[in-house]
Amino acid sequence: MRKFFLMVLFFFWILGPNVWAKPLNLQECIEQSLARYPGLEIWRQRVIAAKAYEKAAFKDYLPVLSASYRYTRLRDRRTVIFQDLPLPLPGLPSRFEVPVSAHTMTTGQILLTWPLFHGWALRVSHHLAQLNVQLARVKEKRARQEIIYHVEEAYYRLLQAEHREQEAEKSVVRLKAHLEEARGFYTQGLITRNDLLQSEVALAEAKHALVIARNVVDLARAQLNVLLQRPVTAKTEIVDTLAQTPPIPDFDTCLSKAFRHRPEIKASYLALDKAQNNVRLAKSSLYPWVDLQVGYEKNAIDLLLQNNPYGDRENAYVGVMIHWQLWHWGKRGDQISAAKAEVLAQQAALRQLKSQVALEVRQALLNLTAARDRLLVTQKALEMAKENYRLNEARYKEQLATSTDVLDAEEMLTRARVNYINALADYHLAHAYLVYTMGVANF
Repeated sequence: MRKFFLMVLFFFWILGPNVWAKPLNLQECIEQSLARYPGLEIWRQRVIAAKAYEKAAFKDYLPVLSASYRYTRLRDRRTVIFQDLPLPLPGLPSRFEVPVSAHTMTTGQILLTWPLFHGWALRVSHHLAQLNVQLARVKEKRARQEIIYHVEEAYYRLLQAEHREQEAEKSVVRLKAHLEEARGFYTQGLITRNDLLQSEVALAEAKHALVIARNVVDLARAQLNVLLQRPVTAKTEIVDTLAQTPPIPDFDTCLSKAFRHRPEIKASYLALDKAQNNVRLAKSSLYPWVDLQVGYEKNAIDLLLQNNPYGDRENAYVGVMIHWQLWHWGKRGDQISAAKAEVLAQQAALRQLKSQVALEVRQALLNLTAARDRLLVTQKALEMAKENYRLNEARYKEQLATSTDVLDAEEMLTRARVNYINALADYHLAHAYLVYTMGVANF
């Protein structure tokens, strides 16, 4: 018993974790892709970067502490000249000089600067940084929706390939059974050698089609594995939902959702808001800038700021500095005009984008409607092909039909099944693209 238990454990260890793996549904595939796909990390980091820039812009409101140190070597000492004094001092000439500095001067300063008013430039800059955060989030959302759409596409392509493989296997089984009947009839002398050869060739072609179908399945599974960040050769199994067809919404509902949720439209509105704030930012240079300054400084003749025989060694002060640029050859007016032109351009771009989105939604809805119509047609054709194959097979057993009739009916049945499978897959893909154009795919 113990040996048997160890053998079972070794068997499962050889097969690997896929033994316990359960089939994944569409939502699980999407969640895995969103959690692992490296392309989405680009936009996550850009959101983080935009948040950091927004924090940096907010800190422009706060006071700034700076320090400076300056060493100067003068060719001539600074002096004060006294001459023609109204009351000459005894023992002094009528003109004499008094030094007020040494040949070397050292100044150290600590300065606290608090911006009080910069023509609303600080507030506008901070708001622009906040808009950049929102814009980065919108772009990340659109990237997520693109990944969701690609996962849905790969998911249904894999289901389509698996169903076509199953149909190829069924075709091989049907043709094998027909070949056995043909051999029996040939042995009895009821059919010619040519009829038997036709059955053998049809079976060989069906086996070749099965090989191709299996390769298509492997490739479709590999494409899904790439999106799920699994090994390309992983035996990923998925839940079969190909027969579950979602309903078709009306155009007005789709367009309304697209205008509300489409990330590109949100990004265009944010870009318009940024352009309008850039006008305010350009106008801020027309106003004076007011800063509150609190400083502490030392003046000395030595490098360590310890000795100053010519005056106060240290001092502190509080003051207000006003800076107002009065003339710059019309540069600010040009900047304001350029910013206003950008607003008009962005408004035109928004109108164009809405028209483009409306066209995309309309086209996606028409494609979905056409896919539904094809699905109904192929479904009816499949029912007729099934009945046609059943009748020809029964007539062949009674020797009322030839092998050619049965093979033609089998080929028609296989083609009808493949067309029905393709129509199902096309319907799901068209619905996924409609959801993508509406911008409502979000997990």
